[in-house]
Formats: sequence, structure tokens, C-alpha cells
Amino acid sequence: MFRLFVLTLCLTAVFALPAYENERLRRDAESDAALEEERQKQAYEAKYDFGSKVDDQINDGQLEREEHRENGKTVGHYGYSDGFVRRTVHYEADENGYRVTKETQENIGEGPQFNDQGIADVQTSLAGQYQIKLDSSDNEKHYKDVNAA
Repeated sequence: MFRLFVLTLCLTAVFALPAYENERLRRDAESDAALEEERQKQAYEAKYDFGSKVDDQINDGQLEREEHRENGKTVGHYGYSDGFVRRTVHYEADENGYRVTKETQENIGEGPQFNDQGIADVQTSLAGQYQIKLDSSDNEKHYKDVNAA
């Protein structure tokens, strides 16, 4: 009698285990789907603007970037000039991927012209605006903030 009880108990546990495991897997899948849905919603609702610009009159180069994101779509542009060319790329990115919408390139010279008396103007949406210049008095630190004390 005791053996029959133990056998019944074991069989019940063996048959209940797959049902329990299936239920656990179903709950995990639902949880993963809900988490993915929340991630997709947050990505769509993300909203930001940023930009940066460097006008380096020391090394004769310029960099620029601006980007805006809203309603699941990112629009922006970046560009540079290096003494040889000035290039600008406009782009957008959304549910269809990243696409270049306009690109320009113009030859501007024979290369960068170094100016040890020049100043580099830097503007960023996060750090604000500042200027740097060449510091020929210190071999370890070549540039210094013009506005620093």
C-alpha cells in the first residue's frame, strides 16, 4: 500500500513537472514580450536635440554636427573641412533604417594652413562655448583654454 502511494506521488510529480515548466516558460515569454514592447515605446518616444561645432583656426579645420530626434525619427547632419575639402552629409533614420538624404563635397585648397597664433572656437549643446589657443610655453600641455585663469 505504501509503495502504491509513493508510486502515485512520483507519477503525479513527473506528469505535473512539464505542465509547470510550460507555464513558467509561457510567463517568461509574456514578460519578455512586454519588456520588448516597453523598449520599443521608449525608443519611439525618445526626444532630443544636440549639436557641436569646432572652428579650429590653429590647424585650419572645422567640424560640425547637429541631430534632432522625435516621434521615432532622427534627422541631422555632420560636416568637416580639412584644408583640402569641405564635406557635409545630411541624414535621417527611422523604422526604415539610416539614409543619407543629401551630400555635398567641395575642394577648398591644397591642405591645412597651420597658424600658431590662431584660436579654436568650440561650441557644444552640453558644454557651452569656449576657446582654446596654442600654448608654446609648455611642451607637455600644447593647448589651453583662452578664458581660464
